[in-house]
Amino acid sequence: MNPIKSCPHNLCDMVQSLSKSPSLDSFLTIKETISIQFEGDGPLGILFIKNDDELMEVTGILENTVGNEYHELEIGMIVQKVNNFEYNDFIYENYMKLIGISWKKYGNITFEFTKPIKNDIQQFLLEINCESHYELFEELGAKTYDDLKFIEEDDLVNISKSDKSKIESSIKKIHSEIFVMDSP
Repeated sequence: MNPIKSCPHNLCDMVQSLSKSPSLDSFLTIKETISIQFEGDGPLGILFIKNDDELMEVTGILENTVGNEYHELEIGMIVQKVNNFEYNDFIYENYMKLIGISWKKYGNITFEFTKPIKNDIQQFLLEINCESHYELFEELGAKTYDDLKFIEEDDLVNISKSDKSKIESSIKKIHSEIFVMDSP
């Protein structure tokens, strides 16, 4: 009798290709996390820099390289992990060595990135510590500072009084004609 294989031989490959949904922490900071598994021959072609916040940031993608073939890769993305090794656990120079050795030896490497904030509303909410309400503004169709003038008091019904007050007063600063409240 032959024993049944309980674990496929490529389980490690399967686990590396899985990604989890955004956690509450990533939602509250409005950072979209993306995992990209790069495979191929030749140079990886991703340029990095240690930015002012001591984070590893993508600053360029070279033409005719493996990195250039992955359209989801963007300049400005921040590296969080490489092959399940957290960036915070290394100094920048050693992390660069890890990337170089992994790519050269295996021709396969998985990065986990966070995408930069790209939208005025995200920035607006982040500046007033109300980023947890981004989904509401997205549902209302607000994408730019100009869209804030269309936000009405009734749109903010399910928001705490303190956050509602911060949002309203900040919008007033941007568009003074909004939120002119009637006296009771």
